[in-house]
Amino acid sequence: MSAAPQHIPGVTSRVLLVVSDGAVSQAAIDRTAGLAGGSPVTVVGVGAEHLQGTAEPERLRRSVALAMSVLEGAGVVALGHIAVTGSPARTLARVARARCARVVVLDHAGAPPSGGLAAELRRRMYGSGIVVVTART
Repeated sequence: MSAAPQHIPGVTSRVLLVVSDGAVSQAAIDRTAGLAGGSPVTVVGVGAEHLQGTAEPERLRRSVALAMSVLEGAGVVALGHIAVTGSPARTLARVARARCARVVVLDHAGAPPSGGLAAELRRRMYGSGIVVVTART
């Protein structure tokens, strides 16, 4: 399977794994695999639109490919999606709803959790039945 980001219409993912800082933590991989319960997982690389001219999209592609590879090694089917946007929370909410996700796992490998993204995404997901968690909690 190619590690390139893909969108397959009609494919649902109970769990979305969000990577945003160019690395993937083992805690996020373990939590995602555990929550997936055998269903496919969508790995979403999210970056800031104002960085689009830099190496950001390539770094996101590599992070998503790495996460997909590790998940597939653990026996979890993984799909990829890259989003370079001005509003990461809004984009993640759309992807979560489109994939019929029940849980969104935010990974902040090696960096302190971004309370802003988590809080904004929780606000956008309020009432939808989609739970937003971090890899560490």
